[in-house]
Amino acid sequence: MRTGFAALAATLLLAAPAAAQTTDTTPTIAVDGSGTATLLPDIADFQAGVLRRAPTSARARRSANARIAAILKALKARGVADADIQTAGLSIERRRFHHRVRYTAAQTLTIRSRDVKHLGALLDAVANAGADSVEAPEFGFADPSNGQQLAERAALADARKRADAAAAQTGLRITGVRSVDLDPQAGEFAPESTGAGGGSSEKAPRPTRIEPGTQAFSATVRVVYTAAPA
Repeated sequence: MRTGFAALAATLLLAAPAAAQTTDTTPTIAVDGSGTATLLPDIADFQAGVLRRAPTSARARRSANARIAAILKALKARGVADADIQTAGLSIERRRFHHRVRYTAAQTLTIRSRDVKHLGALLDAVANAGADSVEAPEFGFADPSNGQQLAERAALADARKRADAAAAQTGLRITGVRSVDLDPQAGEFAPESTGAGGGSSEKAPRPTRIEPGTQAFSATVRVVYTAAPA
């Protein structure tokens, strides 16, 4: 008999949690929000190249190295760090011009400027130091996540505004957040406008003018809010 009571008690204990479970009937409102943030770029990458020809490989390389040394000196004089200067290309080529052998030595540097405001003056300095080519800069951000976070904050605010409006129209009020889904593909930024300029080997009466423009970040979120009767 005791065994029967024990079995019945165990059955009731197992059934109790299942009986206690209830369906969640809390009203929810799911909305999508979108937002953008527009920022000024704070870095710019550009390339400076040197191309020298001579009858011998040694002379061509020596001439190119001298020009690169002058460019590096100009960069450091304007506060560009060693970590922001990288050799992007180096070549030595033997060719025949008009029945004569000539050697061409080429070197290219990729330079990152963290002072976009004075980028024009830096490009002029590089050109004046002997660069044979200066490529137009590409603007960007040292920390792109800042712009993305601002865009997501705007998207969340937009979602809450839409949820409040929807709740008011249905006699509800927002009481909390059940889930937030950040669109993983919404973090790409697109330039709205950019300005670019190159240096010149001749001195100019004023520095080259550079217009970095702005770049826009966008974000989309999906938020599920809980609600209750107003």
